[in-house]
Amino acid sequence: MPVRAIRCGTLFDGTGADPVRDAVVVISDGRITSIGTAGPPGAETLDLGDRFVMPGLIDCHSHASIVPGLGDQLGQLCRGPVPQALAATRNLRQDLAAGTTTMRLMGEEHFVDVELREAIEAGTITGPRLLIAGRGLAANNGHGRALASYDGVDEVRRGARENLRRGANHVKIFVTGGVSSPGTTPTASAYTREEIRAAVEEADRVGTYAAAHAHGGPGLRLAVQEGVGTIEHAALADDEDIALMIERRVWLICTFAIFMHPSGIEQGDGRRPAIMDKMRWARRVVAETFPRHLASGVRFACGTDSVHGAMPFELQTLVRLGVSPRDALLAGTRWGAEACRVDTEVGTLEPGKRADLIAIDGDPLKDMAAMERVSLVVKDGVTCGRKPR
Repeated sequence: MPVRAIRCGTLFDGTGADPVRDAVVVISDGRITSIGTAGPPGAETLDLGDRFVMPGLIDCHSHASIVPGLGDQLGQLCRGPVPQALAATRNLRQDLAAGTTTMRLMGEEHFVDVELREAIEAGTITGPRLLIAGRGLAANNGHGRALASYDGVDEVRRGARENLRRGANHVKIFVTGGVSSPGTTPTASAYTREEIRAAVEEADRVGTYAAAHAHGGPGLRLAVQEGVGTIEHAALADDEDIALMIERRVWLICTFAIFMHPSGIEQGDGRRPAIMDKMRWARRVVAETFPRHLASGVRFACGTDSVHGAMPFELQTLVRLGVSPRDALLAGTRWGAEACRVDTEVGTLEPGKRADLIAIDGDPLKDMAAMERVSLVVKDGVTCGRKPR
């Protein structure tokens, strides 16, 4: 692979440093070798002198095979492996084009995520770099229950171990009910303390972590007390929930698009009153509490929860809820990498890290809507998508 030099109009490297004008990022063998004012002699040069260049986005929570706007998300998960893979191929291409170069998948059936990760790494299909969970661990009567359920400590252990044997990067457990399932309570726990502890222990045993779907209340607190690494959603979390997360240094993964974007739950399940009532409730609570939560010192990142290509919406929502544009960009890059424990590889533009970067038409530090104008995506030093200007 030839040495490439990318000249940036404005470089936001994700480290927390101020943006730099006219920086040159030098890439060799898929990694960044240097950042300075000029490239080496003879390097292939890509001139992005009129654009804002930043690390590729990290979507910390998605499901490759689901499109919420089609409705019945669990029904989509229960399809056969071929429809799942075909849908995922289309969805992941859309995510990559919108600037997401790394994505954490939070549960797929048939171990489709294993095959997708291998296909992307082999270059068979295009998509973000995938961090996978295998099958989500859900109770028989709980939210997220698709083709299989895991009840009791032994079954939770078995499910976690099977996922990890198949190559899962982390363990996903559905602790509380959800917004998109009509018969569950978003704050009550479907699992006992011992069952949650089993999932955490199995993840710890192989040097990784457990991620818990939890909206708030007793279920969220059980998950945090038992040592999960990330809390997914937390739409109904109160101040005590957030204080406990800060104390235990647990990451909050915000997922706004699924219940706030018009192509999310609203489009897919708009005719189901039980779901729509919970969605409107969640919107009201988030509008009231999240400005306070996000300013509390809790560590946060974000994910689209399958509203594919919607990372710009996530970042814009953070800003609407009071987060500074700088911190919103960090939530979509470096902080996402830290939450997913891949920050030694991605999340910032620094020598030695993977050459994942995107070019934006406009300046998102002045107007976050510019994130909707991704004109170039580079992953591992290779140009994956370039939109006409």
